[in-house]
Amino acid sequence: MSSSDGASLLHGGAESSSGDAQGARRDGNDASSGRVDHDENAESSSSCLGALKAEPLLIKTIVGVMLGIVVGSIVRAANPTPRAVELIGFPGELFMRLLRALIIPLVAVTMSRGVTSLSARSGGSAKRVAKRLVASYALTTLVACALGIIVVEIVRPGVGVVVDGARCDKTVVKPSSKPSPPPPSVVNATAGVSAVDSLLHTARSFVPDNIVESAARGDVLGVIAASLMFGAAVSASPGDSAAPTVALLDSLNAAIEVAVGWAIGLMPPGVLSLVAGRVAGSCDPAGTLAALGKYLCSVLLGLGIHGGAVLPAMYALATRNWSGRMMLGRGNETPGWRAVLQKGAPALVTAFATDSSSATLPVTRRCAKTLGVPSALADFALPLGATANMNGTALYESLTVLFIAQLHGVELGVWGTTVVATTATIAAVGAAAVPSAGLVTMLIVLQAAGLEEFAGDVGVLAALDWFLDRCRTAVNVEGDLMVVAAVNHWEGNDAEDEEDAS
Repeated sequence: MSSSDGASLLHGGAESSSGDAQGARRDGNDASSGRVDHDENAESSSSCLGALKAEPLLIKTIVGVMLGIVVGSIVRAANPTPRAVELIGFPGELFMRLLRALIIPLVAVTMSRGVTSLSARSGGSAKRVAKRLVASYALTTLVACALGIIVVEIVRPGVGVVVDGARCDKTVVKPSSKPSPPPPSVVNATAGVSAVDSLLHTARSFVPDNIVESAARGDVLGVIAASLMFGAAVSASPGDSAAPTVALLDSLNAAIEVAVGWAIGLMPPGVLSLVAGRVAGSCDPAGTLAALGKYLCSVLLGLGIHGGAVLPAMYALATRNWSGRMMLGRGNETPGWRAVLQKGAPALVTAFATDSSSATLPVTRRCAKTLGVPSALADFALPLGATANMNGTALYESLTVLFIAQLHGVELGVWGTTVVATTATIAAVGAAAVPSAGLVTMLIVLQAAGLEEFAGDVGVLAALDWFLDRCRTAVNVEGDLMVVAAVNHWEGNDAEDEEDAS
C-alpha cells in the first residue's frame, strides 16, 4: 500500500474516531443530536461526491452507459439492419476482446505472485487465508440463493402470468401451453447434463490435463489451479533458487499493470458502444417489459436486497463495524461497508458496463488496494472470487427456476426447492465469468428440478438477460470486494495476535 493510501486511511480513521467522540458528548441532548446527524449525512454526501471527483474515469464510464442507452434507443427506433447493429457494437466488441486477452496473463501472474507473497509471511497464513476465502464465498452464495427463493415465494411473479410479446417472433406462451424448444446451441451445450455432471465438469476444469489448452479455451478455473500449484512450488523451493522466479513475477506483474491501465483508459467509448449495440439490437422491449415486468421487479428486488442490505450486514457482522465508516482496528484500519461501496464504485460500474466479472478484475484489484487490501491478498483472492463467487448468479438462477415452475403451475415442494437451491449454488460456481453464462447453467438447474420440458422459456427470458446479467454481475463483484476486505480485517487482527504472542 502506498504512503498516500495509508495517509488517507489514517485520515478516515481519525474522522471516525472524532465522530465517535462527538457522539459521546451529545448523549442526552436531542436537539444537538439531530444537528449532528444532519452533519453526518452531509459528510456522507460530500464523500460520495469526493469519490466521484477522485475517479474521473468512473464519471466518464457512467456517462458512456447513459449515452449508450440513448444512442441505442434512437437507433432502434429507426429499425436498423443487423449489419448496422453490428457496426454500432463493433468498437465495444474490440474493447471486450482486449480485456479478455489480458485475463489469462493477469490471472496467471497475480495468482502465482499472491501465493508466493502469502507464503513469505507466517507459516499458516496462506492456508488460513484460503480456508477463510472458500468459506466466505460459499456462505455468501448460499445466502444469495436462499434469498432468491424467499423473494420468489413471497412475490410469486409467475402466478397468473401469460407471456405474450416477449419473443421476437411474437409467439404466445401460456401457462397451459407447451413452450417452443430452446435454441439448438443451448440444447447441444446442456443435453443430458445433470447437477452431478456439472460438479464433475467443474472438478475436471480445476485439474486440467493440458494447461495450454485450458488457457486457449479461456478456462480461467484451470489457469487458477495451475497458478496456485506453480506459486506453491516456487514458495517451497530454496530461497536462492526461487529468488529469480519471484523477481520475474514482480516484473511481469508491473508490465501487466501498465497494459491493464491502457485498456481501462478505453472504457468510456467501449461501454458506450457495448450498451448502444445491445439496446439497438433488442427485440420489442415494451412487449417484454409488459409481460415480464413482475419477474423483472422480483429479480431486481432480490439483487437490491442482497447487494444493498445482506452483503453490507454480513460484512458489518464480520468486522464488528456497524457504522459503515472507517474504523481503527487492532491490526489495521477497517473500512466500513459504506466505504467499501463508495471506493468500490468503479468496479461495480465496470461490472455493469462490461457484463463480466473477469473483465472487471483489473478495476476490482485497484479498488481493493484503495481499501487497504495488500497486493498479495488481492492478487490471491480476487481472481478466485471472479470465478467462484457468484452471489448474483445463484440468486438469479434459483429465483428464475421457481418463476418458471409458477408460470406452469408446478409445485416443487420442500424437496424440489432444496434441489433447486443446491443445484443453483453448484451451477453458479461452475458458471464462466463471461456475459450471460447464467442462462446456460440455469438449464442444468431446470433439469435437476424436473422442469426440462419448460426449457424453452429460457428463450423468452433472454430478451431481458442483457440487462439482468449486468445487474447480477455487479452484485458478484460487490461480494468479491466485501469478502476480501473482511478477510483482510481478520488477517490484520491475527497478525496482531501473533506479534503479541511473540
